[in-house]
Amino acid sequence: ILNSQLVIEEGTAAYNAWVETPIPVYTKFYFFDMINPSDLFHSHEKPILEERGPYTFREVEKKANLTWHENGTISYRRVKFWYFEREMSVGPLTDMVTTINVPVVGSAEFVRGDFFMEWGISDMLSTIEARIFVRRTIGELLFDGYEDTVMDIGSS
Repeated sequence: ILNSQLVIEEGTAAYNAWVETPIPVYTKFYFFDMINPSDLFHSHEKPILEERGPYTFREVEKKANLTWHENGTISYRRVKFWYFEREMSVGPLTDMVTTINVPVVGSAEFVRGDFFMEWGISDMLSTIEARIFVRRTIGELLFDGYEDTVMDIGSS
């Protein structure tokens, strides 16, 4: 009886649970909102951070393109979906936070130690008026994305 329930064959309980997990899986995201980004540089104040979250998503994973092989194995492609759970979250995905501008900080870190590269990146960032902090929605930071000049330049 045990072996018949553990084998992954169509029509068994094990198969149904394996193809799509029946137990809900939740992922919670937290952010730190920089309250005083301009004071950090102009007045040399300590940063004031406010924790924002959780922003909760229910994850659904399915197995797709199942191929059964003669040796008893299965190959497949995992497909994941995330569904925003507003009632389990502190706010909507349109909430705004001020956070580190990762492309700007990353590009500066990438060239650290190479004088000419540092000069070039500094000049480029100054020309496009890039800032070390950005104000974006939670949705943009998590899944939607947003246009960024530094990324556009880096990919060209």
